[in-house]
Amino acid sequence: LREPFLTACCGNHFCQACIDPVVQEGKPCHSCGEGELTMILDKKTKRKIFSLDVRCPMWRRGCKWVGELGDRSDHLDEKDGDCQFVDVSCSNACGGRVQRRELPTHLEQACPKRAYVCDYCPFEATFDVVTTQHWPVCGYFPLPCPNKCDVGRVERQNLEQHLKECSLQEVECDFS
Repeated sequence: LREPFLTACCGNHFCQACIDPVVQEGKPCHSCGEGELTMILDKKTKRKIFSLDVRCPMWRRGCKWVGELGDRSDHLDEKDGDCQFVDVSCSNACGGRVQRRELPTHLEQACPKRAYVCDYCPFEATFDVVTTQHWPVCGYFPLPCPNKCDVGRVERQNLEQHLKECSLQEVECDFS
């Protein structure tokens, strides 16, 4: 009962969501049966309802907030609220939703749209661009020697030269 309405005919209370269809369809009052249903917003009852103490709906996640019902929407607001347990959208627009308290970690460590510098060269972009588009062409990206020699990994830009010098590289025999 968030928007309490009072019937003019018999003085009973109804919430707006429940009584609106009855009024729009021109049906009689549910309580007294009077034909012409007139509704009045009951501001006094609304103030009483909104001053009731409630706990945060995220209490099962760990939120300890208790406050007036009228303040609950401010507490839960995705943009300006202070509930640390409500799900919020990533500010980098990656499409992810995390609890507000986990947002800093998400932005720094998990968000695919976070700013990221290539681990092998100074190239900068978002994490997803660096790892999916840049690394496959990065000249400094370490690749294993296809011959599995003792060198281990070789920068992409040096791989061709390494294969010319690699002790395990097959060479054509002039005598075969």
